[in-house]
Amino acid sequence: MRELSISRAWEEAKDIVAREGRLLAAVALALIVLPQVLMNVVGPPIDPQATQIARALYIAAILLGFIAQIAINRLAIGPSVTVGEAIRQGFVRLISLFGALVLVMVGMLVIAVIIAMVLGAAKLITLPAAGHPPPASFIAFLLLITVLVFAIFQLVFPLAAVETGNPIHLLTRSWELGHRHYLRLLGFVLIVFVGVGVIAAINQFAIGSVIILLLGRPSPGTLSALLLGLIGGTIQAAFTVVAAVMLARIYTQLAGRGEAQPGVPNSGT
Repeated sequence: MRELSISRAWEEAKDIVAREGRLLAAVALALIVLPQVLMNVVGPPIDPQATQIARALYIAAILLGFIAQIAINRLAIGPSVTVGEAIRQGFVRLISLFGALVLVMVGMLVIAVIIAMVLGAAKLITLPAAGHPPPASFIAFLLLITVLVFAIFQLVFPLAAVETGNPIHLLTRSWELGHRHYLRLLGFVLIVFVGVGVIAAINQFAIGSVIILLLGRPSPGTLSALLLGLIGGTIQAAFTVVAAVMLARIYTQLAGRGEAQPGVPNSGT
């Protein structure tokens, strides 16, 4: 059984980000920050008055985020490719990755419903009622299920970046590589989820409060919405790059590709 060291993945990620940071940042800027800024400017898609453009941008931002993850993983795993080739790989493998994630979500939903019914009958959680927001205990339960399941299947991102195969292959290969290292992978996912929560809190309560104080409450088409999207998107992109590079190096350990030399020769297409 291959060994997995999260600390080694972190050290390798720091080296890669330091060496290739400008080019990784270019990918993140185009595929993460820019869509985030556009979403902020046009407004949230769940607003009752949301436009079709807002809804389309929301979907596009999610898909571009997946493409960015694949591209960053490809650059961090090696052997060297251009930035353009890495992004093309993201587009080529998007369908397989998206299919794998949908299968995971469907399976997770089935498991969550069954367990929730049991826990609800035992009065351990409060099930949501029609027309009312879900209780905190139910939200916490869903987050727990998501973390526990995603611990294994997070590997579909680097797998999509450097291996071939349909969604089923990505899931089975992810299980094959990761199930013996579940606790370490779970620890990494917990770190990522906590980081996402911290970033959301910073954007909402720190940056958002300052922008509201200086420029007024963000609303579609305002300067405050543009600035909030730019700053928040940049922080999110930086975290995404580091987490994606770490996941790529975790994959190289599990797949026995640790000798591969990651790197980006240039930014050409």
